[in-house]
Amino acid sequence: MTLPASRTRTTASGDPAPDTTPSDVELRAALGLGLARTLARQRGDYVCTLVRDGVSAAQMSVLLKLRYHGDLSITGLAGLLGLGLPNTTGLVDRLEERGYVERWRDPRDRRVVHVRLTARGSGIPDGMEGLQHDVLWRVLQAMDRQTLERCLAVIQEVETQAGPAPVDPRCPGHGAPRTST
Repeated sequence: MTLPASRTRTTASGDPAPDTTPSDVELRAALGLGLARTLARQRGDYVCTLVRDGVSAAQMSVLLKLRYHGDLSITGLAGLLGLGLPNTTGLVDRLEERGYVERWRDPRDRRVVHVRLTARGSGIPDGMEGLQHDVLWRVLQAMDRQTLERCLAVIQEVETQAGPAPVDPRCPGHGAPRTST
């Protein structure tokens, strides 16, 4: 649904009133910022809990990269994080000590070390996604059917316009065979 660019309104005295209808761009920006703020606030609270439990923001980044990209080589992970190999190796060391990730050697090239989430490590991003799901569920429960149908149409259009997620070519080792943990 697109709002008209301008509307003619009149004041009680019959004089023309300035149009205060937000533009499509303003509506899109407000909607995007509102959703992002709501989810970021919830994620922030969750991350603060993790930090108190000893998971640093940098370690959380490792867990999220592994969650969304799958098993990665240390080199590929370093590239995605924008860090050097020593820093990435240190992060992986600490996560491995705590049981969040595990390393495995590529059977085709034993020099290549891959990293994958353990069941415990998967739980952290799952918890974050669960939190986002709970927030959205509460919002959706408050909407009437007509609003839900409009929102669904918008989401479907967003997905269509966004297209498939690209594979990052800078990530060597992406798509390495998974083995059960």
